[in-house]
Amino acid sequence: MRPRISLPTIALVLPTLVASPGPVAGQASDALYTRFNAVTGWELRGYSLDSGLAIKAASQWNVPVVVAAPLGRKLAVDLTTHYVSGHIEPSSGAAETLSGFTDTQVRILYTVNRDRLVGTLSFNLPTGMHTVSTSQFQVAAAVGSNYLSFPVWSFGTAVGVTGGVAYARRVGSWGVGVSGSLRYLGSYEPFTNDTLSYKPGLESRIRAGADRVIGRASRLVLGLTVSSFSTDVYSGSSALVPGRYSPGTRFIGELSFIRVVGRSTLTFSAWDYYRLTGTSNVGPVATTKENVFDGQLRLTYPVAPRLQLEPMVGFRQWSPEDYRGGRLRSGGLLARVGLTDRLSATVSGRYDGGWIFVRGLGSQTSLTGYGGSVLLRFER
Repeated sequence: MRPRISLPTIALVLPTLVASPGPVAGQASDALYTRFNAVTGWELRGYSLDSGLAIKAASQWNVPVVVAAPLGRKLAVDLTTHYVSGHIEPSSGAAETLSGFTDTQVRILYTVNRDRLVGTLSFNLPTGMHTVSTSQFQVAAAVGSNYLSFPVWSFGTAVGVTGGVAYARRVGSWGVGVSGSLRYLGSYEPFTNDTLSYKPGLESRIRAGADRVIGRASRLVLGLTVSSFSTDVYSGSSALVPGRYSPGTRFIGELSFIRVVGRSTLTFSAWDYYRLTGTSNVGPVATTKENVFDGQLRLTYPVAPRLQLEPMVGFRQWSPEDYRGGRLRSGGLLARVGLTDRLSATVSGRYDGGWIFVRGLGSQTSLTGYGGSVLLRFER
């Protein structure tokens, strides 16, 4: 029921604080966003699997809506929502589709001290599909996989509030920062055909980050996020005995190395997600412990004044606690195009190939994936 982990909202503040240049003399605004920005477009991601699993294909497309704007000299706000459609094809039985709006996240950011201290207050507005049928829940579960990482991993939960603060400063040649947040989500009923009530526990996150310039042409960025949870409670179900679940602590380590090579920029980035075993009222839940590692190498090259191309190769390894997981190798191409002084477009495509282990068969089965996106950004 609990959404899979993502990089925390407050973490979006930290890289900006650490890497941002010093204030410009006479600058009128200290707000984190100094201009109005809007992003929308279309994204597609899908996977096909050979026989052996309950699902032989899963796909998702979505239309994101992201708006960010300053509100005076120290305040800024951003809003994010999606219209999303998920689709699965079971190995047996009818296909299932779940479509609609997701929850809406509204975040207010207050700059206490430019390039040093920022506070945030975020609201999760339950505009999404937090109550579905048991057959539709299969779609929600499929797109929530940490291994496959669909662009939109949660269709909806409940009203929620997150408060956070981020602090950064220079220490010698390093820019270092730390942020923390506390998230509250209300209770909700996940199923239309059951009386189950689910109340997520409090979620706390701490993130530390550091970056530095190496020589004249390189930059190193490091980050670590730790998330812990109080106990989730579920009750009132006609099918389940009321109980409790304590999610395991989760860690995300990140590394990026950026180097300018002539007119090109070479970027190596990697993250590792590690989740400890969760515990229910009947004991440890071994299937919840897992590790996911992802690495990518990108080369950004300007081929024209308003056009950049960025080929990519990637690797992902999924390692659950109780069996061999899966492995993916990826390749793709991204193009950034400046259409006007205020409007730009990003077009991308990718292909994934690999395998996933099937416990029931005691062997692995082939997995192929595809993805594409067309995103428009307007800045004023």
